[in-house]
Amino acid sequence: MKIAYLLTHGYHPQDIIALTFTKKAATEMQQRIQQIVGPAPARRLWMGTFHSLFCRILRREASRLGFRSDFTIYDQSDSRSLIKTIIKEMELDDKIYKPNSVQAQISNAKNNLITPGMYSANKELLSYDIRSKRPKLHIIYQNYWNRCFQAGAMDFDDLLVYTNILFRDHPDVLEFYQQYFSYVLVDEYQDTNRAQHLIVEQLAAKHCHLCVVGDDAQSIYSFRGANIHNILDMQHKIPDTKLFKLEQNYRSTQNIVDAANSLIAKNKDQIHKTIFSEKDRGSKLILTGTYSDLEESYQVAGRVQTLHDDQGYRYRDIAILYRTNAQSRTLEEALRKRNILYRIYGGLSFYQRKEIKDIISYLRLITNPADEEAFKRVINYPARGIGQTTVNKVASIVATGKTFFEVCADPEAYQLDVNKGTSAKLRGFTALIQHFQELNAELNAYQLCERVITESGIKADLAQDITVEAISRRENVQELLSAIQTFTLGAVEEGREVKLVDFLADVSLSGDMEPEVHNADDDIKNSDYVSLMTIHSAKGLEFKNVFIVGIEENLLPSEMSLNEPGGLEEERRLLYVALTRAEENCYLSYAKSRFRNGKSEACKPSRFL
Repeated sequence: MKIAYLLTHGYHPQDIIALTFTKKAATEMQQRIQQIVGPAPARRLWMGTFHSLFCRILRREASRLGFRSDFTIYDQSDSRSLIKTIIKEMELDDKIYKPNSVQAQISNAKNNLITPGMYSANKELLSYDIRSKRPKLHIIYQNYWNRCFQAGAMDFDDLLVYTNILFRDHPDVLEFYQQYFSYVLVDEYQDTNRAQHLIVEQLAAKHCHLCVVGDDAQSIYSFRGANIHNILDMQHKIPDTKLFKLEQNYRSTQNIVDAANSLIAKNKDQIHKTIFSEKDRGSKLILTGTYSDLEESYQVAGRVQTLHDDQGYRYRDIAILYRTNAQSRTLEEALRKRNILYRIYGGLSFYQRKEIKDIISYLRLITNPADEEAFKRVINYPARGIGQTTVNKVASIVATGKTFFEVCADPEAYQLDVNKGTSAKLRGFTALIQHFQELNAELNAYQLCERVITESGIKADLAQDITVEAISRRENVQELLSAIQTFTLGAVEEGREVKLVDFLADVSLSGDMEPEVHNADDDIKNSDYVSLMTIHSAKGLEFKNVFIVGIEENLLPSEMSLNEPGGLEEERRLLYVALTRAEENCYLSYAKSRFRNGKSEACKPSRFL
């Protein structure tokens, strides 16, 4: 409504930038605005996720930062793979330098705008790494930063870091975008990290035309770098800020709202609100204590069946929420025993499936032959007789400042220690990529992808297998082609030229969407199912009936949160989010004993109860 108001009061669509966190949310916003102002103005808005819009700016200004405009975007798995490689090259113990943990630390540094040089100069960070027995983490970070730059690649966090660097080091660029965007709007502001907050602050610094929407009571992503003080302190940091409280809850009954209010009232860091509902008072919340986690799961399954069989609710009207994924095991067992259909939220998204990532890696190499992770992924897929030993030899030369593509295109020139047969295979692979690069100049993205799938040998490789899984993989490949075709046709309808690099950026940025929903059992095809998920995954969803299980000390609140500043308050917000997913009925439960770490442990009901 705010954007529609601006468009009817003198602002042009291209003057407005609207930022949100997921592609799904951005699409929904665009559709709503189209309904109000029509499709033409809506299309000209700068509206999308932080990462997608800042990616557009970075592609325009890439040369200012030493990148090409067609830089690659590394997703989580690409990033982790490169970190694994660096740890191996440095001959470090990956049981101490766990790639996931190292990746998280680097991501946290970037979210706080700490570059490798700043990291190495920070005594507190270095001291923490020494205590964690990872004293060389700052060197890994520096190597990772260098290798990404060398490969012409940015990871998700880099899209924010480099936008800040761009604005910091090039005041003329910042001034241009400050004038270009006359109004800045941000959704879900409670989830912004330092990097995002600083970009927003800079864009709005001249005109102070800034509108943010958010609920501090639903700030639950500090582990991703979200900083609740971005929204809490806004009134004090920006003069003449006006605060509008939207206090009506349109989802839940008054009893559920009252319970949520009584919980969140205990938090000190908050914008005080009095949430109310105009729905009926509704049924009371039901709290159950059980002897064990197994008994808790069986009583939940029993109540689910009663809701379905006796009270007429569909299974899809029911969700079971928990603090950690590990809690789902006994719940699944109890639901299976009663033949209750269920699904677990989570798993691999479409673009994370192996066959899709293989094809995408070929496409990435076509647009950016320096892309190290894409090169390593497909150099021997389909199998062409290039083993890991050869790849390691190439990597040793790459570590001196060359790219995989350069070395493999001319092994003799770089004195690569391989026989003539292997040398010919390496040259053959790079020649194949160069052939695809020539086709890229002639064909659209859909036509090129068809040629890549066929001429690379992927199509023949998938055709050899006749298993059900292989059929599914072939169907996934066809779905990818459909996605490219849809993307291409959509661009044509909007009157803009579309290149392969545009599709690849769209794919990479789909990583900030919510994960797909997968069947817990492959034979479940019925769409009527109970939803099982962590509370974090439930944010933004709603169900008529919600079960919140495991409300115990050291679980909710999490044991790890108790020693972190603000940790307990975030855990309280997490339960607040869980409660407010329920529309009609909310069931709470805890167990007096829970099987953890291979043994049964005594549990206490959560202080939140």
